[in-house]
Amino acid sequence: MLTSDKIKERLTTEDIIKLCCFLQGTDRCGYDRYEHPTFNTYLCHKGDSEDKLYYYPETKLFHCYTCGKSPDIFEVVQSTLDTDFKGALDYIVKFFNLREIGFEEVESTELTDDWDIFQKIQDYAKVEKEDVTIPPIHENLLEYFYPLAAPTEWLKDGISKDVMRYYGIRVDSALHKVIIPHRNIDGELVGIRGRSYDPIEVDAGKKYMPVIIQGDIYKHSLGKNLFGLFENKDTIARIKKAFVAESEKSVLQLATMYGVENCWAVATCGSSFSKEQMNLLLDLGVEEIVLGYDREFEGGKGSEDTTQYEEKLLKTVSPLLPYVNVSVVMDYDHLTPYKASPTDCGKEIFEQLYHNRIKLYTYNEEIKKGGKKHGRI
Repeated sequence: MLTSDKIKERLTTEDIIKLCCFLQGTDRCGYDRYEHPTFNTYLCHKGDSEDKLYYYPETKLFHCYTCGKSPDIFEVVQSTLDTDFKGALDYIVKFFNLREIGFEEVESTELTDDWDIFQKIQDYAKVEKEDVTIPPIHENLLEYFYPLAAPTEWLKDGISKDVMRYYGIRVDSALHKVIIPHRNIDGELVGIRGRSYDPIEVDAGKKYMPVIIQGDIYKHSLGKNLFGLFENKDTIARIKKAFVAESEKSVLQLATMYGVENCWAVATCGSSFSKEQMNLLLDLGVEEIVLGYDREFEGGKGSEDTTQYEEKLLKTVSPLLPYVNVSVVMDYDHLTPYKASPTDCGKEIFEQLYHNRIKLYTYNEEIKKGGKKHGRI
């Protein structure tokens, strides 16, 4: 019997292009300079019409350079059609006339959208932890770039030379990129990202991209790893607390503020916080997770865009609430610029935001009642 994985494997790049063009209502797709097909972000997260959703045939995964997700074709169809996994699979089978091919039923879990911000909390059933293994890549690939370096752009952003060297930061002067090695919890190199300072790429929404070495793209599933976890796992396990940021820079900024031996930060490398990433922290025995994402609202407390952002963050962290205390950094007073990280404006501003964080603590109270307990999501 043909499984969903085999169906995905059977679909050619031309099939993917045909389906995605149909879903976005166009006759053709775009291509980047490496001939990777590009589609608009509506297919990923109901975004705008910009072509920032890239398809990489070598991995059969997409990558959205707006939200940071790396969905497969089933997840793209799910998002576009507002359906579950079974609905997406049925749609693909029908679209390509694969009706005669059998497939295995896969159960999916849907989360409720009924939220009262920071008050109403839904409990979630514990689900099986998926395999999060990312194949390591050769360490000597880093030698392709300049030796350990401290780029001026990051020095200006409050990251010290010692911290950049500790995290293995390099540069690619020819392509105007800061090179960021990504390691798994055991220290193995699993991916290499580049932060571009090329105005053309930045304007095109390609600020952070996997690097390409001699035609090979060294990307990895960002949702199955956390930047900084290897370097900071001992501190996180010791203090039982983790600060979760969007970008690698935030981790390095906190390491500069408090020292590499006291840094308790990790980065999801996007605005999503996956079940696999949450489990990586729960496995370290954390008792509080602090979400410190970029400020994506311009109004004050109670304004429409602020409330929408609160709802978005609560949806993100709610799966954690049965297992661990959660707090969220909210810059209601606009101490940081729009779309800035809580760490971007120095230690004093960060500590003010951190101490005023919104606490969604339910874990300890339930433990006392014999209710919720530590575990995996």
